Amino acid sequence: MNADLNTLALAIEAIGKADFYERLCAYLRECMPHDNIIAITYQGTSLPTVHLRCARGPNVFRHLKSTYLAGAYVLDPIYQYHLRRQKSGIFRLLEVAPDQFKRSHYYEWYYGRIGITDEISVVQTVGDDTTLTVSMGKDRSSGQMFSSLDERRLKRHEAVIMTLLKSHWSSGADLSSRQTQGLTVTDDLIAAMRDQYNLNLSRRQAEVALLILQGHSSISIGLNLSISPQTVKVYRKQLYRRCNLSSQAELFALTMPILQQVQTLPAGKQHLVIPGNC
Repeated sequence: MNADLNTLALAIEAIGKADFYERLCAYLRECMPHDNIIAITYQGTSLPTVHLRCARGPNVFRHLKSTYLAGAYVLDPIYQYHLRRQKSGIFRLLEVAPDQFKRSHYYEWYYGRIGITDEISVVQTVGDDTTLTVSMGKDRSSGQMFSSLDERRLKRHEAVIMTLLKSHWSSGADLSSRQTQGLTVTDDLIAAMRDQYNLNLSRRQAEVALLILQGHSSISIGLNLSISPQTVKVYRKQLYRRCNLSSQAELFALTMPILQQVQTLPAGKQHLVIPGNC
């Protein structure tokens, strides 16, 4: 407990300062041991801001800039949770992920490649369109999953962790990083498919495409779009036929380069900060 109090004191002292996330992550390590950790702020549909990442074993963040921040983040469960503006809290990844997330091509392509085996995230919504997140992971270096005891230990500190994050945000220390994009990912996908491939997707077809890639089943897509699963299947067939596709893997291969292109801001406009490994 003394170590917890000492690292907590250092985190409190760092509120509003450049080393806040470093101190916060040190405190979180005392709360729940983990193999890796990353702190990211999402603001609207802007490019996420990475404040800190640390991997004690294999570098699970080696594809962070080239893959995740290049566009893959728009398919990620935590980013989608941010867009839905749902409640703050501490969640396992699969608690906020679509029902078929682990069967999605995105999961295999990204999570499978980086070697993260389990993840628990602190998610704190602030203001109208901002979410502060700190995700702690297990990876191949330990070959373990988080236990229910691990999760309970972390949640005992939930109120303190959330207060630290809100206080740091209220200090204004991170406000200068904001750079909002105007169009939605759906709009971007429709425009890019038209301009690059001469394929005219309806808004509903584009929405279904993105939900498929995120790992939603037809039932889950229907719930998200307030349409029946049968109607979802109609849109899926239309989408695949229009794009001359036969599988989710082909859909992923077609759309991921587009998402990487349209989600990357021009040079000098990105608010991307990636500190070195700890």
